[in-house]
Amino acid sequence: MLILIGTALAAAALLSQQRSGNEPAPAPTATPKATGALLAPRPQLSALALPSSVTDVQLSAFPDWLANEPPSASLRAVVAIRGTMGIASVEGLTVVNWTEHGVSYRLESASHSVSELVVLADSLR
Repeated sequence: MLILIGTALAAAALLSQQRSGNEPAPAPTATPKATGALLAPRPQLSALALPSSVTDVQLSAFPDWLANEPPSASLRAVVAIRGTMGIASVEGLTVVNWTEHGVSYRLESASHSVSELVVLADSLR
């Protein structure tokens, strides 16, 4: 009941204000000033590269802060790669995935095994 009375009073006050033409002046707002604190450039990342002699393996790399999707369900095996832990496929296309120094790496091959891809990953420069 009190809510109904309060709503009626607020509506009456609003109607009387509109009829009289007295609208309140807009309140001043603070003007934001750019500080540049959030706009600092990210450092350039150096990525590993495949040797030119390797043609049946694909290497992809991107900044790990861009990784916003969970890995494929087939990446369930845990492997040691380049001094860190990575994940590898257990079915389908052979894939190993790991992150180091802010870069997420993925090696894929239709003809190599997971252990061969790990050895190749360990040799990348």
